Formats: sequence, structure tokens, C-alpha cells
Amino acid sequence: RHTGSRVVFSYEQLERLASASCISDILLMDAARRSKRSRHLVGTAVALVKPVILLACVEPVIGTAAFLQHTLALRHDDNEVTQSSATTWLLKNADPRQPAQSEEFLSRNSHYALKARQEIPVAGSVPDDLFHKYVLPYRNVDEPVDDWREGFFKVLSPHAKQATSLKNAVETIVPRIFTDLRNSSEVMSQPNSTPVVFRPNSTPEVMAPVSETLQKGYASCTGTSILIVDGLRSVGIPARVVGTPEWNIETKGNHNWVEVWTGDGWHFFDAAPTVTLDKAWFVPGNTKHANEDAMHRIYSAEWVEGDVQYPLTWREPAVMWRATDRTSFYVDKSM
Repeated sequence: RHTGSRVVFSYEQLERLASASCISDILLMDAARRSKRSRHLVGTAVALVKPVILLACVEPVIGTAAFLQHTLALRHDDNEVTQSSATTWLLKNADPRQPAQSEEFLSRNSHYALKARQEIPVAGSVPDDLFHKYVLPYRNVDEPVDDWREGFFKVLSPHAKQATSLKNAVETIVPRIFTDLRNSSEVMSQPNSTPVVFRPNSTPEVMAPVSETLQKGYASCTGTSILIVDGLRSVGIPARVVGTPEWNIETKGNHNWVEVWTGDGWHFFDAAPTVTLDKAWFVPGNTKHANEDAMHRIYSAEWVEGDVQYPLTWREPAVMWRATDRTSFYVDKSM
């Protein structure tokens, strides 16, 4: 059925289309032209129908309905994410220790997260689950909360809109996070043209993305990781802070870095202006020694409840934070 600017198909209708011997390409093109978006099953499945129909025209009994169901499962849930549902998800899944935020703050955060998803082409390919967990959250670990999303979006989205892939967007946006944000009146009350630089031993004094890192112009690995993750999330790219409480080597020391989802899985890079995916100074030299000891594991910080707790050792005593165990991933990468 046609509802305004969208064409709505039920799964049963799509299944019938898929099993048809042939469908007019002209009719399909007209439906696609009138369909505003192509991400969700309800109202937006036209872009996914065409390959199924073409397959059905060649071989009607090849199981195109199953193929369609699998394809849709890789994309988005049946229900479209709205500003209200996004805010509700954040509140429902928040750690009880998360500081309360105003309704205005939460609404603005959800509004600009969805705006990025709708307006930046490569961000439209991000599945709902990853959007909720790794784009929508406004906080990574226990950094002070800044209202960063609107300003970051306004500065970075014009560049993200030109990206040809999520990977290309990451490579384009990350260097600008270190330069453009600090130099923009959309983000800073007093813009500064000097880039953000790395300064060791700055955690936990410098962690908040705007009021601390951008304001001071420096941070150590935790602060720069938070800044990068927030910058990528502002343009709809799933990203998260990853780290270890203590390297299992003689010199010990903790470290945090960034993981980003680029459509084919999670990839890591150090929190620096130059991005080289899946290469970093600590792989394999340090990561190969990671083990199941809580202090020597590798964790990704999470908004939702994870399978482990990440000891944030910059606090005394260490704060235990929601996390997913990434140890085996990095040990395998170190082989």
C-alpha cells in the first residue's frame, strides 16, 4: 500500500512477489522511486525486493523467500527507530550508576543520532542493534557528560555525507576530530585552531570530550579514544572504547583505543589522527600476552549489560564497568 511518500510491504506480500514468475521492472522502478527510504522492512523494503524479484524471474523455485528473510535480518528490525523509542531504549538499558540527564538533553541526543542516520548515506546501512548500542549512547565509560552530539554533527556531517563507505568515512572523519571540532564555534565558545594532541598521564583529569579534551587541547589514550568514539557516533558510525586495565608484560601500564564497525565486522586502531585499521603499536607485542586474568583481559566498554566487568584502573579503587570480553579476538590477531 502507498502511504504518503512511502510504499509499505508486508512480509507475506514480499514472499508472494519473490515467488512470482516475473514482475514488471517498470512497476518496481516506480515503487522504488516513490519509496523515500530503503532500510526497514515496513515502508522501505523496495530496494531489497528487486534482487529477489530478478532471482525469481530466473528460477522461481530457488527459495527466494528464505533469501529475502536472511537479507532483511542482516539489515534492520521490523520497527522503525523513532526519537521517542531511541530515548526509551537509552533509559531502559542504562546502568543505574549513569547520572540522570534532562529530558531536553536526551531528546536532543536522540534527535541528532537519528538525523545522522537519515542524512548520511553510509550511516543508513547500520543495523538497529548496532545503532542502539554504539551510536546512540552519549557516554563511553565514567567521563563527565558533555552535550557534544549536535555540535559534532554540524561540523563533521558535511564530510561524512561525501563518504563512499563506512571505512572511507572513518578515514575521513578521524583526522578532522582532532582539528575541526576545536576550531568551530558550533562546538567551542572560544575556538582554537591548534589541534588536539596526545599527552600521557592525563587520565582521569582529562576525559570529557568538550569541556576537558577540546578545551585543554590534549588528552591521553582514554581521553582521545572517547573523543574519537563520540566524533564517529555523531555521524552515525558505530564505535566503542576498548582497552586493558594492565598489560601482561614487565612494564605493565594500561591502555585504551578505538574499535569501529565498518560493515564487515569490528576493526581496531589506536586513538590518533591517522587511521590504519587493524594495525597498532600494541599488536601483537602486547596483546599476545593477554589472558583470562581480569587485570590482563581486553574489554570493550558497553552501555548495555555485557558478559564481563572492565576494571577502570584510573580510579582508586577501580570502578567496575559494563563490558564485553575482547581478549580472544586480540589474541587471535596476535598469532
